[in-house]
Amino acid sequence: MGSSDNGAFDDPNKTEALRINHIQMKGTHNSYHLEPLLSPTREYMYSHEPLDVQASQLGVRQFEIDVWWDPRGGLRVYHNQYDSGTTCPTFENCLNVLLSWSNENPEHHPIFVWIEPKDWPEQATDVTTTLELSGILEDIEQEIAQFWPINKTITPDSVRGGRDTLKEAVTLDGWPLLEDSRGKAVFILLAGPQTRDLYIDDHPGLAGALMFTLSDESSGEAAFFSLTDPITNGGEITRLVEEGYIVRSRADSGGEEADNNDTTRRDAALETGAHTISTDYPTQVDGIDYWVEIPGGSPSRCNPRSSPDWCTSEDIEMLPITPSL
Repeated sequence: MGSSDNGAFDDPNKTEALRINHIQMKGTHNSYHLEPLLSPTREYMYSHEPLDVQASQLGVRQFEIDVWWDPRGGLRVYHNQYDSGTTCPTFENCLNVLLSWSNENPEHHPIFVWIEPKDWPEQATDVTTTLELSGILEDIEQEIAQFWPINKTITPDSVRGGRDTLKEAVTLDGWPLLEDSRGKAVFILLAGPQTRDLYIDDHPGLAGALMFTLSDESSGEAAFFSLTDPITNGGEITRLVEEGYIVRSRADSGGEEADNNDTTRRDAALETGAHTISTDYPTQVDGIDYWVEIPGGSPSRCNPRSSPDWCTSEDIEMLPITPSL
């Protein structure tokens, strides 16, 4: 079932409707990833369950997908040439797996899908040239439109509403209501300034775009931020959250926290109020005592920095979760 009050506040203390930035959720880093048989580095030594298993059994609600342009057609999903194991080999396949789960669980709170375009020539050539030649940004946009229904998509236009900019909308009016957003997905372009600017050139102000971007706070497109170090950037994350932006962070990186069962970074990410907390370890793994759960989540929880005081995890989402693997 969905929110316990379905947006109707019989309790006089519930004076503010829940919005999608009132959530804190667990995410996975390189969500498609499978450990290579011979890993050249500790960083690659982890595996994820298929995306729908992550959603149904592990409570994951944020996903990260690396997308490569393939001259043979279609968009491929993998990390790099040395680390190519994947549970969903194409972008279409990844979207279809998530869509099937979403359709079977239409009351889930919005899922966040971060999409990182990859391109080998960018190592030696100007990134804008290679991206323009491959057309990967246009291809990503087209495949989202083709394989994810628009009525299940929260777009920049739908958030902007009558405001001139996204920044004004999220900081002055707030994000869409949670009850209006169940069963939907938010797509975000996880890319640096050059790639982002190419995308915005095609979608000025993100008008007509299907993806949000990582934009400077001074920009009219400002809505999402990615600050992966919640220890060094904890104060900045909390400030952005409290001002109305949505922030991604990471609980661990490269296996260091997992090997040492060091929860410092994970705990800091939870405390800052980052909305999506990405991990390589969304569940317990044999031989490793470290993993990430959202405390008191069902599976997500009320954001400790932005949600109303009366909010409970059951108000956010209360789907049946199959026991973990």
